[in-house]
Amino acid sequence: MKKYPEYLHKKKLGSTVSFLMAVCLLLTVTACGRNKEDEKITAYRESMTTCYETIASSASALDAINPSANSAVTDMLTQLDQINTAFQDMAALEVPEEYSSIESMADDAAYYMSEASRLYHEAFADGGYLPEVGSNAKLQYKAAMTYLSYIGDILMGEIPEGDEVTVTITY
Repeated sequence: MKKYPEYLHKKKLGSTVSFLMAVCLLLTVTACGRNKEDEKITAYRESMTTCYETIASSASALDAINPSANSAVTDMLTQLDQINTAFQDMAALEVPEEYSSIESMADDAAYYMSEASRLYHEAFADGGYLPEVGSNAKLQYKAAMTYLSYIGDILMGEIPEGDEVTVTITY
């Protein structure tokens, strides 16, 4: 059996300990990095839930408006403005990398809802109603809600389906 001088054992042990410490440090940093990413994802999902709840609440309030009520137009425009604000809030959120495909959809949805709100206000300006403008507003509203549906599908881990949907899978 070959004998090694004592300093070689210390050197080998020292480099093994150094290696193990480096691995532990790397794992800790990786875990912390992953933990921060998980926190970002959780915060994003919570913010999106808040936006969805606001939109759903206002959409329910829209459905509940009595069209023959004196305040129907004002109530409708108020709810549309609240929905628009929620869409703008949604588009302003910092999107985690895991959901990067949502970013442009949220921007598009916010644009369409902004246009819908603006056009509905225009359609009902001066106490009258402009049917062409109202029809265009309705199309913008539907487009915003379609994008919202796609975003919801992605957040639920599903692949959105629709005529305008193109799915790109990367590995």
